[in-house]
Formats: sequence, C-alpha cells, structure tokens
Amino acid sequence: MLTKIPKGKDLSGFESYTLGSDPMQKAVLPGSGATPRLKGAKQLREEVLDRGLCTGCGMCLGLCPYLQEMGENVAMISDCQGETGRCYAVCPRTDTNLDELRQTLSSSWAKGNRDFDLGPFLSVHMSRALDPEVRERSQYGGTVSALVRFGLHTGRLDAALLTRWTDEPGESLLPGPMVAKSPAEVLAASGSKYTACPTLKILDQTLRESAGRLGVVGRPCQILALRKRMRLEDPSFAPERVALSIGLFCMWSLSYRETRRWLEPALGNRRIEKIDIPKGRFVVQTAEGPVELAHEELLRHTRESCRRCFDFTAELADVSVGSTEWKEDWNTLIVRTEAGRDLTAAAAAEGWIELAPFPAERERLLREAAFNKKKRVLESLEQEALSSGRESYLRISQEERQYFRKPS
Repeated sequence: MLTKIPKGKDLSGFESYTLGSDPMQKAVLPGSGATPRLKGAKQLREEVLDRGLCTGCGMCLGLCPYLQEMGENVAMISDCQGETGRCYAVCPRTDTNLDELRQTLSSSWAKGNRDFDLGPFLSVHMSRALDPEVRERSQYGGTVSALVRFGLHTGRLDAALLTRWTDEPGESLLPGPMVAKSPAEVLAASGSKYTACPTLKILDQTLRESAGRLGVVGRPCQILALRKRMRLEDPSFAPERVALSIGLFCMWSLSYRETRRWLEPALGNRRIEKIDIPKGRFVVQTAEGPVELAHEELLRHTRESCRRCFDFTAELADVSVGSTEWKEDWNTLIVRTEAGRDLTAAAAAEGWIELAPFPAERERLLREAAFNKKKRVLESLEQEALSSGRESYLRISQEERQYFRKPS
C-alpha cells in the first residue's frame, strides 16, 4: 500500500519535483542506435523492487523523494504516475546495454579488441600500499585506501565518496556512506563491508554541495549505476566532476538483517571491527579477538540480486581492486582507463603504492572465476526469461553470449 509523503520529510535537492513529475522524464542514454526502452517508477517497482532484486546501490534514492531507504532495501512511499524517470534509467537491474557502456570507456573495445572475461583493461598488477598503517587498517594490501589518499593529498581529488561502519549502537554490521576530504578521513572507511550499503544515495547531493572533483568507490553494481547516471542527459548533473571510480571485486553481498540474526548469538555484544573471508573461511575480528564461523552458512544469506550480477571485477571502473586469493598482504589491481592509469602510475612513482607483476597462473585463475560467474549468471537469466516471458535486463552481443556457452 503506497502512502503519502510524510510530513517533515526533507525534500531539499528535490525542489523541481511534483507528484508524478520528474524534470528528467525525457532523459535517455544517448548513442544507443536503437529506440531506448523508457520506463519509470511504476516499472522500477514491478521489475526490481517488488521482486526483491534491488542491489542496494542507493542511486535512485538521491533522485526522487518518493523512494525511501527502508532498512537495507528501497521502498516507494507514494505513487508516481510519470511514464519515464531517472530512477528507472540508472538502476543496475534495469535495461543495461553493457557492450555500449564498455565502448564509451575503451576505444580498444569499440574497435573490436574485446576481452569477455575481464572487460576493458590496460594492465593487471599486484599492488599494495606502502604506508604500514594503511595496510594494517585496510583489507589485504590497502590499495584502495592508498589510491584515494594519494588523490586527495595531491589535489587530483577534492572529495571521495566511501563506505564506513556506522556509529549507531547495536548496528556494528551496518555500513553507511561518508565523504572524505582529507587523507586522514579515508582510514575511517578502510576495510571491506560485506553487507550492501546505498552509498550512491548522496552522490548528487555531494556534487551539489562540494566543488571540485569527486572519487567514488563502489561495488560492481554501484559502478554500473554510476556510469548510467553519468550518461544521462541531465542539466542538473555534471558527469565530468566524477574524476575517478574505483571498483571492488564482488561475487555477492550479504543481507544485513539475515546476517545480523545469524551472527548475534555467536558474537553477543562484541563490536565488529573487521570482517574477512580468506580462502573459504569466514572470520569476524572483534575487540576481544577473532571469531571464525561456518563459511557455508554465510552463503545462505547473500542477496537475491547478486545471483543476477554479471560483473565480478567491476569492469566499468577506472581501476578495479580485489584480493589476490594468494598473498594476503597484496591486492589484484586492474587498470582499465587512462584516468586510472595516470593515477596509478603517479601513486607508484611517488611512493604511495607498490606494483608487482601479476603471475600468469593467478591471471588464469582470475579469468576462470570471472568466466564461471558470467556463464552461471547468463544461463540463469536466459532460463528465467524463457520461463517467465520477461526480457532480461542485460543486453550483450551475440558473440559474447556464444563465448559463455562454451564449456567451463
């Protein structure tokens, strides 16, 4: 049952809206060469929200006051009659022409030099922060924290949109968005959060309120939503001010509520300081010491939307960072764009990160993991489309579909 907008709800930043009216209802993704499938809030609710497929990226929350965060999910709190809208256009689980998005990032991809396993990229490295404190407080090699700190220190970035643990009592598993404007502030967001955070809900607000260049760190679904937002023809948004995107490797994220119910009996009142999932284990670091729990049980609490995610390595980011699944004090670093290469090279040259060759055997295993994830998801999406009659959100070339039909 939809309700009226509650009295006292903050509508700052939404002054141009009236019920059922989005000033960007005519916004489209340009250059597709095909008639865009323009839809709005009604279809977002039917295709994504009501089916439990929301990724929790947060992008739509910053665009419309009739969408509201409810725990870890998004709910529509008032009926919107608009036929089209930005909320639908930016969602990572609505119509996504992945091949077209890749072409906007990579001239090589546009020319036909395509790597279907890893997406567009320029180089792959092992990497780690050179500051011992950053490595100690971060996940694995601390590369993400080091790159963001370097960008802020050198003025390449004026602010960075990150995710940190909340300070709310009794909510130690709940992450929340933050904006860092100095290298020191970045450490408050260090370490992986395995429950989804709607970080992008403050993207538009941050760009309205903060001058200069913004860096964004996010999961693959968030990087996808970011790229969709950047391509909308929207006079209220300046895409050129998003100076850098860092994508995090992600196979899945956890349902906050389900994971909390599972962990509370084991952890009691101990506050979580860090979570790690090294090589098939699940380790929760608390102030009193580490607690190891069953990895198999953990996987039962993944979000439904993650089972439809085609992208494990955040291939639309400027740089992508993940574990090596081999050396715990190093990261895997995939440099994808010129902006990513310039930042990475400068950070290495000025002693903020260390780069090392990525072993051929580790690249083979990385490709295998990416291939198997994509093959599994594509088969699931195709089967679902056949059984339900619904068109899949994902649009890729026939060549790519055939590539993932070969045996693993």
